[in-house]
Order: sequence, then C-alpha cells, then structure tokens
Amino acid sequence: MGLTEAELQLTELLGQVLELLRWNQVLGYSNQYLLHEKLGLSPEERHRVMKAAAGAVEQDGRLQDWGQRLLELQASLREIHERMTGEKLADGDDAAEAAGG
Repeated sequence: MGLTEAELQLTELLGQVLELLRWNQVLGYSNQYLLHEKLGLSPEERHRVMKAAAGAVEQDGRLQDWGQRLLELQASLREIHERMTGEKLADGDDAAEAAGG
C-alpha cells in the first residue's frame, strides 16, 4: 500500500519546516555571536533585541500557514484511519498514529 496524498503533503511540509529551522539556527547563533562578541551588548540589551525578534517571527505568515496545513493534514489522516479501521481517533491523537504509526 502506498502513501496517501495527505501523508505525502505531510512529508513535504516537514521538509520545509526542517529546512527553515536549520537556517533559523544558523542565523540565531550568528546573531548571538555578533551581539555578544562584536557589539558587546549587555544581557539586558540582548534580551530586548531577542524580544523584538520574537515579535517579528510571530508576524511571519509562514508559521500560521504551516499550522493550518498541519491541522488539515491531521484531519485528513484521521478520516483515512477511520475508513481503514473503523476506529475514530480522539482529537488529541497525533497524525502519526492516524497514519498507522
């Protein structure tokens, strides 16, 4: 039995998230280095910079889009699981369990 469309979309989504996470780590570590080593900012000033950056991340629509896509995929996998097994999963069950994992 092959993968469902929802499972394929889920793997694509995870790949995108992991790629961006890697780059975010690179940027985060480089920014910490610059703030501490090159600019000599105090811990309080670094905290303010990080708080402002976190606010900008919250405004990034990709995270909201990914969250919505994940919810849609989870619902699709729950439906597939129910059709295949006749069992209805609780809302708290994750997509991996719905996929048979």
